[in-house]
Formats: sequence, structure tokens, C-alpha cells
Amino acid sequence: MYSNQARLSNPVDLRLYTTLKIGGCAALFFIINEKDQFPAVEKYCRENFYLLGNGSNILVKDKFIKTPVIKLGRGFCYLRHNNSFLEAGASTPLSFLIKYCLDNNISLAEKLVGIPATIGGMLAMNASSFGCSLASRLQEVEVYDLRSGTQAVLKKDEIEFSYRCSSLLRSGLLILRAQFRISRGKDLKAEIEKRIKERLKKQDFSSPSCGSVFKNPAVSPAARLIEACGLKGVKKGGAQVSGKHANFIINRGGASYRDVDFLIKMIKDKVFKKYNIILKEEIQRWG
Repeated sequence: MYSNQARLSNPVDLRLYTTLKIGGCAALFFIINEKDQFPAVEKYCRENFYLLGNGSNILVKDKFIKTPVIKLGRGFCYLRHNNSFLEAGASTPLSFLIKYCLDNNISLAEKLVGIPATIGGMLAMNASSFGCSLASRLQEVEVYDLRSGTQAVLKKDEIEFSYRCSSLLRSGLLILRAQFRISRGKDLKAEIEKRIKERLKKQDFSSPSCGSVFKNPAVSPAARLIEACGLKGVKKGGAQVSGKHANFIINRGGASYRDVDFLIKMIKDKVFKKYNIILKEEIQRWG
């Protein structure tokens, strides 16, 4: 059991909570472990707030972040299942889910291995890989609205999912838990190992990054367009367009928000001039 008070820390260095390791400090940083802790933080979140999952898709400005940051803690990290459904707490790392499914011979997320996200973040961003997404197997989610102090259970057909977005993300609802339809697994270990090898071959894990910076246009993967513009390996300060995967910007050490922002603007400009395509950012900017 946890205290009925949300844990407030301030200031908190957000570099410690993001995979790119860039950003300033949060003035208000709440860790919530139980539903009854939400009322204590609602008064701070009436106008706006940031919800932090695994911090893998975020670019934070190098300044004092006044907007409150909410993070669901260990109380929302759990997994359980029966013959038909699996329930996951929103703060559960995807890696925990994949191991749980492997141990229990459940087919659900094996193609998603390697995405550094929580279950809540996966659903909010509608993350996918190798043609697989958690949203495709979703039954329902429980959500909380910090602005109104209300709680609800939404069925899948009440949620809009689109490429790297959802109505959950747009509305600012906090996902508390999710329930998925499951089936028996087949050759799960081999499938997981196959997908890990493919990721290691194509993606850059040599330095901190926030994963794919841009959404893929309909005509071509963003990485292919960026590479064709000759931008692989281009540097600005401590930031660099990955020489392995052109849709990754990596932090080679001491990179700043401005360094990354410079590269993003340069990439957009070069791709537009060469292909008349406007690249849209997949990352979320804070600050």
C-alpha cells in the first residue's frame, strides 16, 4: 500500500527521465501510485500538464519547465491475465509485458520488442512495429481526467487511433490500465529474437536518442528521404543525425535542445527543397 499523498519532488532534472538525456528541470514533478492520490494534484493541472511515461519520445527545452509533470508510479505497474484477456497497468514497461507473455505463452506484443515505452505511452502514441500495435488487440482502457476529476472506462470503439496518435493523447486523458484480447503463442522466443536482430541491424543504440524524430510520409520512410539529402552523420554541437538510421538524432555528449532543434529544422528544410514534402515530427516537445 502507498500513502494517499502523491509524491512531489521539485525541482527535478528531466534529463534523468528522458532517453535523449536533454532538458531542464521541472518545477513540479508528481509521482502517483494510487487513484486516490489524483485529487491532490488536480488543482495544479487545470490548465495544462505533461504526462511522463518512459521519456522515449520527448524533446525538452533547456529551461525551467513550469508546467506540472505527472508520472504514474509502481502502483500502476502490474500484469495479470485469464484465458481471454490480459490487463496491464499503464506504467508497466513494454519489456515487462513481453517477458510476461513469453513466460505464459501469450501472443500479444512479440513484434514490438525493443520499443522503450510504457503500456500507456504505447497506446497514447499508437506506437507500432512490423505491422503490429497494442491498439489492434485492445479491449478497453480505464482513464482519468485531471481537469475534471472524473474517471471512465472506454471501449476500443470509443477511441480514435491514427498514425502515431490517438484521441487519448489529444484529449490529455491519463491512461490507468488497459485490457487486451490474447491468444496462445507460437514460436514466441524465435519471433522475439528475430525482431531484436532486425532492430540492432537498422537502428542506432550507440548513444542516447528519442527514437524516430519524424513520422513516415505516405510516399517513403522519413529515414530514406533524409539519407537521400546527404544528412547522415551531420552534427551540431553534441547532437548528430545518426549515421546508421537517418531518422534518429543522437546525443553524442553534451547536446542541447538548440542543437537538436537546429538539426530538425535543417532536415525539414532540405527534404522540402528536394522533394516538396513537409516532414511532421513524431516527437513531443516540452517547454
